[in-house]
Amino acid sequence: MIFIGVSPGGRGRFAVTALYFNGRLPASIIATMVQSGVDEVLGRVVGLVGEWSELSGVAIAAPLTWSGVQSGWRDCDAEAKRLLPAWAPKSWWRPPNVLPGSIAVQGPALAWALAREVKGGVLPQHRLYETHPRTSLALAAGDLKAAILAYRAPGTPAAQRRKHIARLLETFRDAGAVKSEVDPPESPDELDALICAVTALGAVAPESGLVVHELAGGDIRPVGKRALAILKALP
Repeated sequence: MIFIGVSPGGRGRFAVTALYFNGRLPASIIATMVQSGVDEVLGRVVGLVGEWSELSGVAIAAPLTWSGVQSGWRDCDAEAKRLLPAWAPKSWWRPPNVLPGSIAVQGPALAWALAREVKGGVLPQHRLYETHPRTSLALAAGDLKAAILAYRAPGTPAAQRRKHIARLLETFRDAGAVKSEVDPPESPDELDALICAVTALGAVAPESGLVVHELAGGDIRPVGKRALAILKALP
């Protein structure tokens, strides 16, 4: 089973991680890459599926449903904020209508492009989720508060940022959730993509021991009815 996590961003920050799961953890990290746009990412996903002949789940770190209320807040946003531990900034969550286009546009655009390839027979049917990697980290690896708060913080020195990312990745390895077959994630975007992929795995294959909490998305559904999936615990 192949699971793909995507963290949309701008030029050189559109990160993708792929996991192979044979029915037992640890899942193997088989690809980690950073692209710049939807077409590039779609091409890499199609290539991976062509190589492995399967695709079970995709999780994208972007809103895939919206709300029609003036504020833009969805019920799932409010519920997800309530899941955060007290130390986590509530500003991590923002309504979809105020997010930058690199996230709010490219995330749904990729979801639409994936659906088009499924309809054309290029990709197999698979489960698609919205997710939020920092919330997942805060819940599944909350004892690493300092690393979680700093790995994406603008003022964190590069060397320290790499240490935080390595420590967070080590937690997932120590828990027996993943192992690396390729170079592991080194940037915040790549780490987020990995967390997305692990979340997709846990949502599709709960027998793995990964605990994922699903929330209903908003009532405006440009790419269909999509759940918000949050990783709550490692095995």
